[in-house]
Amino acid sequence: MDITRGINPLGLLSIHRDSRRQNDYSYQLSESRSESDVGRGPQIRMLWVQVRQGLLLFCSGFFSVQAVALPLDPARLASELKMNPQTIRVRLSGLGRVMTIKGEHLALSLAKRPDLGNVQSEEWIIDCKRSLIHEPSTQKSRQIPRSGILIESLSGVLSLNQRNFRDQLVVYPKELLSPYDESVRNNSECLVVNHIDLERYLESVVNGEFNSQWAEAAVEAQIIAARTYALFQMTEMRKDKGRVFDVESTQKDQVYLGLDRVDSKASELVAKTKGMILVPRFGKNEPIKAFYHASCGGRTITPEKVWGASFKGFGKGVRCPFCYGSPSYLWDYRLSFHELEKKIWNGISKDSLNRKFWPEVYRSNPNRWYLKSVVARGDRPKAIKMPIGALIAEAQAGQTADLDQGHIKELHFEFLDREDIGNTLKVKMDAYAARNWIDPSRLKSTWYEIMTKGRSILFRGKGSGHGVGMCQWGAKNMGEKGFTRDQILLHYYPGVKIARISK
Repeated sequence: MDITRGINPLGLLSIHRDSRRQNDYSYQLSESRSESDVGRGPQIRMLWVQVRQGLLLFCSGFFSVQAVALPLDPARLASELKMNPQTIRVRLSGLGRVMTIKGEHLALSLAKRPDLGNVQSEEWIIDCKRSLIHEPSTQKSRQIPRSGILIESLSGVLSLNQRNFRDQLVVYPKELLSPYDESVRNNSECLVVNHIDLERYLESVVNGEFNSQWAEAAVEAQIIAARTYALFQMTEMRKDKGRVFDVESTQKDQVYLGLDRVDSKASELVAKTKGMILVPRFGKNEPIKAFYHASCGGRTITPEKVWGASFKGFGKGVRCPFCYGSPSYLWDYRLSFHELEKKIWNGISKDSLNRKFWPEVYRSNPNRWYLKSVVARGDRPKAIKMPIGALIAEAQAGQTADLDQGHIKELHFEFLDREDIGNTLKVKMDAYAARNWIDPSRLKSTWYEIMTKGRSILFRGKGSGHGVGMCQWGAKNMGEKGFTRDQILLHYYPGVKIARISK
């Protein structure tokens, strides 16, 4: 079943490159000498000498290192940039200004032309601030081209700043971040993308986003949601031909920490659910954007409530009595008005998308304005029926959150003009955007009340995350109570059905 134009067909068979890879490679080379080559040996040898000389000149000119091309047929080099339905492109974050990449027989080539050949070294050092690649043994450096540099190891594993990753790394100069990250002017990191098999990626997401030791039904449900989300992103991001990654490795998309977080249980459950995704109950069989979050606080909400946009598969929010008692079920966060003002100034300087909420008269001179008050505005939620077949009496008997107060839609700020005390400025800001500006790790959701005392403000809230889709702590407890994988998924995604991608 082909489920979308962007990924067609979607046969997600894992391609494992293990310790036998080099032997397999040699087999391919010997196989290439077929009977049709008989009688053309001298011509082939002469052609290969010419190609090899060209490669040596190319490599020495580009990298300025004393390196030789690998003695292999250039048409069958290990370095082939993987861009297919099995491969997801993950932008890695938090790597710092200087990166050290190590591995067994590291092969380095131009990302867009790996067919031209590669050079070998055991170690490469990347200076991201100056967009340079350095080969320690020769002390030679060259600029990283805008098209990027492809690095992989014949063992299939690379060490990047002592973190292990599989398959391929592509390093782009930091200037290429500008379409995605306005802070690039002050950012000394490179744009580093891990091209990796989708199923291998999921093996790492298991312990990055949740825990492989949870009840199997809960983990399987989470894996299916994560696979669905990844496929949706792969489809959408590749509509932009200039974009070089599909997902972030952080909570912006899904937490991915590479090979170091993979264990045998994660691999087993990923294989058990291979090819399983969520699609709309009605309409085209294509992956939904399967949002999930840490803890809903007692009820989930629709994407429209958070982002003002609709997504297939989300017809309504659902009650969730399962996350009660989770670490972020109830929380408080206190800060001063001055601290809040500094967070607003920081958000304006870094977030071009959401600074539109703030008028130019404030942006041009924030020190002119004195924060007088902050008020939260939200909707009172409608009553939500318990989904048939997804809840049992035992769960219904559990404690649930108070639903009298809903998620906050907007924060209203009022300022006094220090130059003219009679002049005031009122600003309305989307609550989800404001949460990201203030501190999403402490202002854990948009389900809260505000209390002020003097020049300090207290946020008292419930849940952690945006509140859309699967509640991870709720899913964990559902699994422990004996719910099946399918019951968990259909409870949190009431507008979907479970499908399997064709092979």
